Amino acid sequence: MKNRFIILIFVSAILFSSFITNAQINNGFESGLNRWAKSGAKENISLDSMNAHEGKYCARIGKNASVMRKVEIAPLSVLQFNFYIKCSDEETKAFSILRFYDMHDRELMEYKGGKISPTKYEQTGNYTEAPPFGKYAMIGIERDSTEGYVYVDDLDIELNIGVPSVQHEPVCNLDEYMKPFWKGDTVYNETVLLYSENDKAANGRLLFTPTKIISLKSFDLKTDYKIGEDYTIQNNVITKTVNSKMSFRADTSFDRKNNLAWFNLQSQWVVVTYTHKEKWDNPTPAYKGSLLPNTIAKLKSKSPLNIIAYGMSITRGLDVSSYDSVPPYMPTYVELLARELRKKYKHQNIKLYNAGLPGATVDWGADYADKYVNLLKPDLVIIDFGMNDFWRLSPDEFKKYIQVMIDKIKKSNSKTEFLLLSNMDFDPDYILDSDKNKKFYVTNMQGYKKVLKEFETNGIANLDMTTLSDIIYQKKKAKDCIVNPLHPNDYLARWYAQCMSAMLIK
Repeated sequence: MKNRFIILIFVSAILFSSFITNAQINNGFESGLNRWAKSGAKENISLDSMNAHEGKYCARIGKNASVMRKVEIAPLSVLQFNFYIKCSDEETKAFSILRFYDMHDRELMEYKGGKISPTKYEQTGNYTEAPPFGKYAMIGIERDSTEGYVYVDDLDIELNIGVPSVQHEPVCNLDEYMKPFWKGDTVYNETVLLYSENDKAANGRLLFTPTKIISLKSFDLKTDYKIGEDYTIQNNVITKTVNSKMSFRADTSFDRKNNLAWFNLQSQWVVVTYTHKEKWDNPTPAYKGSLLPNTIAKLKSKSPLNIIAYGMSITRGLDVSSYDSVPPYMPTYVELLARELRKKYKHQNIKLYNAGLPGATVDWGADYADKYVNLLKPDLVIIDFGMNDFWRLSPDEFKKYIQVMIDKIKKSNSKTEFLLLSNMDFDPDYILDSDKNKKFYVTNMQGYKKVLKEFETNGIANLDMTTLSDIIYQKKKAKDCIVNPLHPNDYLARWYAQCMSAMLIK
């Protein structure tokens, strides 16, 4: 997806290793070239005091030379770096380099930027994910063989993006959270965004008509609200009373005139636990263990099972409460799935690897599937792309990239099985009817659902979250279930986990 369509939350870790770079340790060249690895002829690498971007010094790099920094990284962690560079003339070329190594100093993979030749300072760098078994990275600028110089300054690095500085234990009951919404007579902590239109009382709908409200709380579970005092209930509609302190959003608080208007609803819902007598009369996920016999056999025999989640920000868990480090700190949908499998099969030898990269597109996934997945020797790969692709790729193009991923992974691991996710739909209000491309976007998302279903065969199963999200958006509203136009909240993320569990557990 284009950068303007993505909001990423960057959380930098505190770094201690002598090799780890931060803003305080010569990320420019004020202390000279110490701590920088250099290659090429000695005379082609020097300090320069006339062309610094900031401070007194920058590095000057001549032909066939490079400067690199070594940084410790965690496997499958997300990182970003940027340099400021400029060239002495338009013929001089440079490119950014990112190489990952394991603990034995073996190169695992390389990202090489395209050649650039700005004559005024510009930033260049990369945003990506470390491969499995990565121990450290070399980050730098390399030169081609042309004459002239490249000036390099002010390296900025963010490591462990999205990892909170403090890991919190969930304060919600995960066993309750994993009870399927389509079964039983009790719904736990369903999210509702109380919404006021035209200055009327804020209200919101529940999925079912309750027979009894057990609790209505703030999203962080710290505040209980009382019926009659804070809210009223009629059929499945909850209405906020005038003096209630329950959070709500007015229609005027959303930009409804501009296309692709972003919003953030984190923690602004109320959560409702209630009983009901209604039956779910819409599609429900079915057990598909017969399509995934190797996975089921390992679960039943309690043999070691490696699960790799490969995808984008939703896969990573962006905007669920644990990722955003807000109560109730619910884990990601893939963590909930692994927990449920361990519990139901009484199987503790299940390893989960999350290789989701926020902002990733399906072509990136196809290009690097062998680098991020194969070394982990996967038994089951969850493939979760689409939310960053519907802007530009037709369903047939999307399908081809998914096929490349499957082929690359199976070439090294012939018994690997796959769970393909047809993604939740984006917020219907995100794209205005006046957008001439709206039909293209909507058709793509619905088309992805169709082509992923076509993959189903022995060893490949599909979960259709597109249809399920569309149904819930109609029964409630999209903003009850999403943090922003492109990411689910805890409630909808639980649907992912509950549905995937149903596919693997009888």
